[in-house]
Amino acid sequence: MLHKISLGISDIDKYRLIETRELIDEVVSLGEELKGLRLCHINSTPFGGGVAELLVSYIPLLRALGIKADWQVIHGDHRFFTITKGLHNALQGAPFEEIKKPSTKRVYLGNNLANARELDPNYDVFV
Repeated sequence: MLHKISLGISDIDKYRLIETRELIDEVVSLGEELKGLRLCHINSTPFGGGVAELLVSYIPLLRALGIKADWQVIHGDHRFFTITKGLHNALQGAPFEEIKKPSTKRVYLGNNLANARELDPNYDVFV
């Protein structure tokens, strides 16, 4: 099973201290349309990096809106995470010659398949 990050639920009213009533009411209204949705965010680390910093606040906010949101962390060996970092950097323009090697594809797909087998099929959406 993937590692599920333990988080609580935000108090939507605390956002009223920093944002307009109209915007908060709109967010709550939009949340009504998604109430009960089972949403799972997948990430490679529970801390560090922009995604982890965002999810630590975002998941509790989604839960406050009635969305059944979770955050799970994938597993992988050192080589897998080296490859994902290379892909991440390549998307930003850095060279990544390793991508051309059949062994790179094998490691990447093998680790992704192992993680995919651990996904809970009861979620409606994976991000």
